Amino acid sequence: MPTPSTSAALHDLYDHYYEQARFTTPATVIASLEVLVGSAERFRRTGRWLDVGYGEGSLLTVAERHGWACHGSEVSPHALEYGRRRAWVVTPDPGGDVRFQDGAFDVVTMIELLEHVAEPTRFLAYAARWLRPGGLLYITTPNAESLNRRVLGLSWSTVSPPEHLVLWTAVALRRALEPAGFVPFRVRTEGCNPSEILARLRPSRSSGRPVDRNQTALTLSEALSRSPLRRAIKATLNAGLSVSRLGDTIKVWAVRAS
Repeated sequence: MPTPSTSAALHDLYDHYYEQARFTTPATVIASLEVLVGSAERFRRTGRWLDVGYGEGSLLTVAERHGWACHGSEVSPHALEYGRRRAWVVTPDPGGDVRFQDGAFDVVTMIELLEHVAEPTRFLAYAARWLRPGGLLYITTPNAESLNRRVLGLSWSTVSPPEHLVLWTAVALRRALEPAGFVPFRVRTEGCNPSEILARLRPSRSSGRPVDRNQTALTLSEALSRSPLRRAIKATLNAGLSVSRLGDTIKVWAVRAS
């Protein structure tokens, strides 16, 4: 969630995040995070990992299992309390916390964060400050060129101010990273949850309630992960979504320049 600086109104919004959270993670999500953490192993020097806006802590849980010293930032009091119980180094203000030193981290991750903040380039500058030269920055954020956005326009539930303030394209995010001191080496757009499009096309089958985008995406992911054949189909679909830039989520891997 947004940090190190957020408006008072947004602080009030995020204060209530995770009030009902169980801080558990579905197996399909854990499997995906295992791949991500494993891919970061070649960047390990200091052994420190910083997840900005760590939410329910799923990524840090996996990183800790692989021996990383876990640091995180959040503005949600519930998430901060959970992080403290896990004995992670956590703070609502990493920019002003002396425990988060310049050049101290091998990896900085920002999972579904940049869309929440009014000054996203400031966060990229912070990431460059925290990372050592050659360290890894990994970002995910919704894709403004996705199939869902193209079909649904402003009706896509991801378009949801004041919670979501900025939606990126892959090209725009790449261009923002370079002046911040990063060299992107992999940019993909993956995932497509058709539930909202289907609800619009078949209103008679809809209950009239808004589609729960996150739950339907999890259900779809689980369905596509149940067998080797389904996982191969999922990989093929994601490859096509990335080439066409129609995936729901932008994923960027970048290194901090020396």
